[in-house]
Amino acid sequence: MARLSRVMEIMSAEGVNSIIIKNPVIISYITGFTGDSSLLYIDRLKGVLITDGRYTEQAKNEVKIFKVLEYSGNIWAAAADLAKDSKIVGFDGNSFSYTDAVELQELLADATLKNLNLDDIRMVKDKKELSFLIEAARIADNAFNSILNDIKPGCTERSLASRLEYYMRVMGSEKPSFDTIVASGERSALPHGMPTDRVIENGDFITFDFGAVYHGYHSDMTRTVVLGMADSWHKEIYAIVEEAQRLGMKSAKVGMKGKELDTIVRDHISQRGYGKYFIHGLGHGVGLEIHEMPTISKRGETELLTGMVFTIEPGIYIPGKGGVRIEDTVVLTEEGACALSGVKKQMIEIF
Repeated sequence: MARLSRVMEIMSAEGVNSIIIKNPVIISYITGFTGDSSLLYIDRLKGVLITDGRYTEQAKNEVKIFKVLEYSGNIWAAAADLAKDSKIVGFDGNSFSYTDAVELQELLADATLKNLNLDDIRMVKDKKELSFLIEAARIADNAFNSILNDIKPGCTERSLASRLEYYMRVMGSEKPSFDTIVASGERSALPHGMPTDRVIENGDFITFDFGAVYHGYHSDMTRTVVLGMADSWHKEIYAIVEEAQRLGMKSAKVGMKGKELDTIVRDHISQRGYGKYFIHGLGHGVGLEIHEMPTISKRGETELLTGMVFTIEPGIYIPGKGGVRIEDTVVLTEEGACALSGVKKQMIEIF
């Protein structure tokens, strides 16, 4: 009911009589329904999940406090019929196509449509959500500890990514959080380097960015290891990133803005002479989606609150040579940031 109350508060503040929601993640968050191709209608008296025959039985099993309406024909007509007495109808425009909006406006010709931003309602996690996030992180931790035994000269990035995803699956993950990143050697300078058939060699940095999904909730972790003995260059940039990541963990406080935390970490890397090689934001929210609010970057205007879950992931990427990223997903408490991941951050050399 608390989640529904947040939507009702937004509706009241924005002066809308009803709302039609399309985003399946928001629908799942509010109702518990895990299917797609559906709409959620809410007004001050009722809530109705509109779905088709493929999902009717599933919806009845998953949805507890909302009515389930099986439509035939046009789903927008079914939604418009429910909203026909509303003068102002809200909708989550970030999920609507232009065609959706035009069709709904034609069906509700006498109503005003108002775009509402519902992205913020999922930022603060409750105890149940945190338990799922912690379990997703635990699965990823265990999978990473397993993959360390498989890293040898001659293996490929693609084979390591496949094996890492396999470990997460057998350990309880529903699916990977996203396309697993394994980037080695000079390719480790690619922040989103998708795995290739590149053969891994001694002296390579190897960056693993991956996550598990548990009850729909994602984990996200990055660790960079060295195959063989690290040289002075490996140690230098790894130490800077490790220092920056720990600084981000230590500096995260309730009440600061995401951009303020980004600046603290970015300034540290700049002071060490590598500022131009930190080329992305410090972090992002994690939950039912792998990237959600709050934003921890130069554009992060959101005030950080107790219960928010986000990543802290500084990196240094030197084209043609290689790079390092260290990332933890954290939950913000009154005492500061607490990492959900348990894998150590000190440099790991694989022999």
